[in-house]
Amino acid sequence: MSETETKKWLNRAFYAEKKIKVLDMLVMQYRSRAEGLSRAGGAGCGGASYINRTENAILKYADMSEKLDKQKIELSGISEEISAAIAKLHDDDLETVLIHRYLLFHTVEQTAELMNYDVRTVYRKIERAIKKMSVNVIECHVKE
Repeated sequence: MSETETKKWLNRAFYAEKKIKVLDMLVMQYRSRAEGLSRAGGAGCGGASYINRTENAILKYADMSEKLDKQKIELSGISEEISAAIAKLHDDDLETVLIHRYLLFHTVEQTAELMNYDVRTVYRKIERAIKKMSVNVIECHVKE
């Protein structure tokens, strides 16, 4: 795997996390709409059309909640894969830098501050770790 492909592979958790945040916002929006429609129904707004809108809102809420749950499970699996790959570096310093960057989603600047490193040092460590990881992935595929 090339270094660019390795970076892309490592970033999967970041994008899965972003997707979860968006789905969570949609779930809240659909829940709010379904609750609003059901409360309004108690005030005597009747008819089949109203019942269908309420039912549709509840179904959308349930569907979006299910998508959110599936995305959370997917993120968990991705995080486990990334964590296992990082552990194969067998270098605590490089592993820690990648954990901050690709599992905790810290910026390079945040990572530098938390680890008491210069930002340039963090960039170098990330690059060294990705190079090492790219070689490890290639070696794993050759052994199989």
